[in-house]
Amino acid sequence: MRRSARHLALAVCALPCLLASPPAALVSALEHLRDQKSFRWEVINSDPGPVSHQFETRRGTVTTVVQSNAPNMKGVLDRNGDMLIQREWPDGLRLDSVIAADGTIVTKTPEGWLTDREILTAQAEERMRGQTPTPRFQWLRRADRPDVRRPDLELAPLLKSTHTFESTGDGYVVRIRSRSGDPAKPNDDDSEPATTVTVTMNLRAGVIRDYEVKLEGISRVTRARVPLPVSDQRIVILTYLPVTRIDIPEEAREKLKAARTTATARTQ
Repeated sequence: MRRSARHLALAVCALPCLLASPPAALVSALEHLRDQKSFRWEVINSDPGPVSHQFETRRGTVTTVVQSNAPNMKGVLDRNGDMLIQREWPDGLRLDSVIAADGTIVTKTPEGWLTDREILTAQAEERMRGQTPTPRFQWLRRADRPDVRRPDLELAPLLKSTHTFESTGDGYVVRIRSRSGDPAKPNDDDSEPATTVTVTMNLRAGVIRDYEVKLEGISRVTRARVPLPVSDQRIVILTYLPVTRIDIPEEAREKLKAARTTATARTQ
């Protein structure tokens, strides 16, 4: 009985800090980010490194090691709507991608600037050459369809969120269930498997300066579909410095032009 009363008291004390729908200060900060025409950001993969998990099967205990392969990234959006992202992996590979305002993408690879169609074609060629993945195939996979989510597009859906927001003094925390691990795609049906996404937003001077996204879910491994806990964590740092125009190399401009010409020809 005492334990129940204690838990009830704690819940009542926590009520002022729990806000259903975004509070006014957060709404203002989210709207400020949404309305930015140009800004810079950096994504830091805060995964602690290889994590060992053990699980039981019919043949005994199996140990598996899970490690995030997500790259660190720097991005910039200019006033024309063009975007440059620079991704770098722990093994030293760096890939730069230019995403034009119309959605056309070209990526600087070890073989120069390539369009998304050229990257797909090169992957198909590598698959036809043999069963063993080559170093070329590995960087082609990373170059294919880069994640181009901007912080404003990732956080803007929270403006219409009906989830509970917890005040942390200088920021807010919200927890969302999502099938895809994307805060913009919530899944409130507890009967369906989903990833828990925890977004922690830190405010200074009335704007969001940085935020953290932590994903926790279950992955099914082996033929027996054994559940294995998995997680991912990244920190996004925002810089509200406008950029008139990103510097696009001439070779990249030619590739963008060729990609648009090919896309136009396919639609005719």
